[in-house]
Amino acid sequence: MKTKLLIALLLACSQLFGQTLYDLRWSSEGIDYAGFMIYFNEDDIYMRVGYSYDGGYNLVHSEYHYDQTQRQDGFVVFEGLETGYVYYQTDTLYNPFHIFWAMDDNNQWTGPYAIDDYHLQNDNFDEIAEVKLTEVKPTNLTAEYLQWFYTQDDEDYYTLLEAAKPQTIQQPASNPGTSVPTLHYIMIANTLIPDIGTSTSADIHNTSSEFEGIASVLQMKFDKILITDKNFSKDQVISTLQNFQPGPNDVVIVIYSGHGFRYSDQTEPFPELDFRYSDYQEFSPQNCMNLVEINQIIQQKGARLNLIIGDCCNADIGVTKKLGTTFLAARSTVNASLPKLAKLFLESSGNIIAAGSSKGEYSYCNVTGGFFTNNLIASLREEVSVFREEDEPKWDDILSKAKESTLKMSKMGCQECIEQNPIFKKVNLRN
Repeated sequence: MKTKLLIALLLACSQLFGQTLYDLRWSSEGIDYAGFMIYFNEDDIYMRVGYSYDGGYNLVHSEYHYDQTQRQDGFVVFEGLETGYVYYQTDTLYNPFHIFWAMDDNNQWTGPYAIDDYHLQNDNFDEIAEVKLTEVKPTNLTAEYLQWFYTQDDEDYYTLLEAAKPQTIQQPASNPGTSVPTLHYIMIANTLIPDIGTSTSADIHNTSSEFEGIASVLQMKFDKILITDKNFSKDQVISTLQNFQPGPNDVVIVIYSGHGFRYSDQTEPFPELDFRYSDYQEFSPQNCMNLVEINQIIQQKGARLNLIIGDCCNADIGVTKKLGTTFLAARSTVNASLPKLAKLFLESSGNIIAAGSSKGEYSYCNVTGGFFTNNLIASLREEVSVFREEDEPKWDDILSKAKESTLKMSKMGCQECIEQNPIFKKVNLRN
């Protein structure tokens, strides 16, 4: 059984969800319930629930699903699905509880609440229970706490115990005189453009803090280069990249966040990047370049690992689109395994170029950032989580999960949205 984690979820109430592990307590029909929920994404959630009944202790395992269809009716629902007993001392019939939030008359979210499936199906809402929800830090996962929710036959029991231990990493063996590797973060963002400037600014914050944190825990140097505001231009990008000199053991991450397009006769699958931040700027070849051109410049620099990311549209020239509403985004917190991070950023090599959408498509965004950028970060965090049983993180898996999540998010975004299918290409990738 795979371990999963709970993440930030709720529109204006998203500040309530900063962690990935949650303790839930509620009472229903005279029975006190204790739940331990673990969540990675909307379709991958489980909760262990323990309760005492008739002098005995019972423990159940319930799979959960986030039902996004009810948001329009003013509800956010974690739907309880398949349920089975892990351990029981009394003969009872357990119906999975649904955990939900509701919008009140003042358009404010309230909750969480719990109601079991039996009462929900019979429209008996007198048994709705208030839930006390508490964030659980991995360092607080003691054997005494976990034994309320797991038996010692559960693999997850030992995985969670390990998560509470301090982590160390061993730097890869290097030749004498080899310098400490640097993680170079180059962000190219159209922050002044009126329609998506808020989103691209969010992308800067999200990605900068993410990769600086990774560099810190891996004891790498961190080099941050921003090409934003009125410096956002093709000439500035080319000049910066041509003068940029990474070392042979370094990691280079280049992210473009802005408008993109493609020519009607274009055969290159990756998008053109639009370096205009005002409608009054002339559209010309001097104001655009293909993502592949950035990739070619960086590849020639000889760094050990290159990641070239373009979160932009890939539709016909002149067509732009932005999703203007706040999206209910699932974002996992870090809880990262340092050895897994080291595997990706200290031991991997090669070149990756990725774009947020395929030929003819849009790349959607909102005030929290671009769909593809956010999902790329979330997929990275999932891949390196201490709670994953897999020991070998892979860039292939990160890209595949980011692509799948972005596609799903675009389908959920709005009725007019077309599917957004990210694309990527790998060269000599070893990890």
